[in-house]
Amino acid sequence: MKQLRPSTHRRFRLTLRVKLLLLSIVVLSVPYLGYQYMRGLEQHLRGNLEQSLDDAARTIAGTMHENYQLFPYVEPETVRSLFIHKLDAPVQIDGYTEDWINYLDWADVYPLQERQTAKDGSGSYYKLILAQNDQYLYALLQVHDDRIIYHRPTSEQTIDSDYVELVLGDDYQVKERYYFLPSAPGRFNPIQIETIPGEWESREYIRYITNIAAEWQPDKDGYNLEISIPLYLVQERMGFVVGDVDQPESRVVVRKTGTAGVNTEDRPGRLIRPSNRITQIIKRNLGSAGRRIWVLDTERQVLASAGSLQREWTTHPLNFFYKLLLPSVTDRFEDDLAGASRLQGLEIQGALEGRTESRWRVSPDKKAVIVSAATPIWLADRVAGVVMVEETTNNIQILQRNAMVSLINKTLAVFAVVTLALLGFATRLSLRLRRLSNEAAAAIDEQGRVTGRMSVSAATDEIGDLSRNYAAMLERLRQYNLYLESLAGKLSHELRTPMAVVQSSLENLRTEAAGRGEIYLDRAQDGMRRLNLLVTRLSEAARLEQALQSAEKETIELCRFLRKSMDGYRAACPTHTFNLSVPATEVSLRISQDLFLQMLDKIIANAVDFSSPSEPVEVRLVQDKDSVRLSVTNHGPLLPESMQGELFNSMVSVRNKKGKEAEPHLGLGLYIARMIAEYHGGRIRAENLAGKDGVCFTLIFPGEG
Repeated sequence: MKQLRPSTHRRFRLTLRVKLLLLSIVVLSVPYLGYQYMRGLEQHLRGNLEQSLDDAARTIAGTMHENYQLFPYVEPETVRSLFIHKLDAPVQIDGYTEDWINYLDWADVYPLQERQTAKDGSGSYYKLILAQNDQYLYALLQVHDDRIIYHRPTSEQTIDSDYVELVLGDDYQVKERYYFLPSAPGRFNPIQIETIPGEWESREYIRYITNIAAEWQPDKDGYNLEISIPLYLVQERMGFVVGDVDQPESRVVVRKTGTAGVNTEDRPGRLIRPSNRITQIIKRNLGSAGRRIWVLDTERQVLASAGSLQREWTTHPLNFFYKLLLPSVTDRFEDDLAGASRLQGLEIQGALEGRTESRWRVSPDKKAVIVSAATPIWLADRVAGVVMVEETTNNIQILQRNAMVSLINKTLAVFAVVTLALLGFATRLSLRLRRLSNEAAAAIDEQGRVTGRMSVSAATDEIGDLSRNYAAMLERLRQYNLYLESLAGKLSHELRTPMAVVQSSLENLRTEAAGRGEIYLDRAQDGMRRLNLLVTRLSEAARLEQALQSAEKETIELCRFLRKSMDGYRAACPTHTFNLSVPATEVSLRISQDLFLQMLDKIIANAVDFSSPSEPVEVRLVQDKDSVRLSVTNHGPLLPESMQGELFNSMVSVRNKKGKEAEPHLGLGLYIARMIAEYHGGRIRAENLAGKDGVCFTLIFPGEG
């Protein structure tokens, strides 16, 4: 008996250690559950943050209720006011916008037509920015004008070009008017026009102003006018009027627009400056870093602001590792309201209507979520201003992140301990099982004889039970092996009976008459034939393995090969008819002729045994695109449904012939045919015909590439 050898092809095995390792991964569900808990906690913290900002806004607004000194102008104005930004550095008067980069987004836009025009360059409009530094007030006007008309110094008209008028005054009257009439790009000074009544007509006198500097520079959409004004000239009110001349021939001003509307020259808008007193109040209530407070008037102009949404965060030593697992928290994001002079938003609108409201928004770069809460400031029964408090959710994310880091660290520590313990336990189990496996493999030699014994474990677990059962099973197998070794003697004893029949028949043949001797001779020949056939078929399967190892393949023309084979079958079985169908073209296949013929013999013999002489055995060869199909069809009994899946296994037979005519059959023919087909890279199958009148055996081989 030959021992079965394990396959040399290694494939992944789910060993005990791997299973226990996978089981230990369940511990990692703890951080997931913790993460779900943190998400619920985050919702709770978000609600608390919103409530905290509401309370902070109410507290700060409470310190400014009924304080008329902070809000001296509570009556709504019908004109637009001008907001003065605070500069961090002085502005160079050169007519360019580089010094104003941080303030361009907060410029006020004024149309130069009766209808409101768009900000994208369609129509005529201008933008205005005011800023203060030290002792000067700076102004930048960006005028959109498709045609610039410059002043002619020799013209009889005082204003004959595009111009800008600056109006200064207080709450009672207009103090000064200055006209900016450049005759060419570059630095120039404004003028004042004085009208002196005469005896017959009024006369205009021009006076050049030297303490106000201006620079006029054209650009692709119009021109820029940059102005520097000493602060001592500036009072409570200021306005600008921009006039536009389109035709150089007529030099008539076709449109002009003031910052305070049509009455700018008589009633300019109020100047709004950041309030130092309000700034001090909100700074005292600023609280933690990362929070910003705004105070607005009823026109949404910023009266004071303090704090910043930016703050520094402590970087975790393993920040890069946790950045892969946890949402990132950045301390640098785009703050779209930094330096704003006027604010918009639903929460501000609600505060101006007397309600406390909050709003959530995302920063323009999507890196931060900002929460703002706004509440009104009351003077008597009128809203005089708005307090708005802002903060990002980064603090919540940091708390959540730190909690998750702590949870992950502890889980990893527990996971490491559990994994090491499980691996140690699995290693011990694996060693015991491997020792048991080695003992079982060494107990039986290559000839199948039991040559060793297994040690009996005293352990009370399942592996101990397994070792004891293996030892008992091996002992029973050893006893059975001893029985098989003695079977040869017993079998020889059993074979003496048919051999005695043959011997006695031959002896009787010698002593009996010639007529009766023929009967004994037939009996002797039949017995010997049976014994010979049994020995031949038993040794046929054993020799096949050696034949497969030593066989050599060659490319043959299969149609010619089948024709010769069919001639042999017709001669061997003259009582049966064989029909062969092959393609008109040659079919080449690389095979071992002897083995292929042996396989074909088994299939043809099977077809002949199960078909009647009146029905032909049909052999058909078909060449497909990538395969060669050889089918053998016989008409006769059908295959049992229960045997179709086992027909090509060893020692399987569906023959039911009995009596003297029946030959000994061990069920090895189709098994040998399958082995030869697989050796040639093909496969074999058997199926009943659709008409239920026979069986078809099909051999499929890969075609020649």
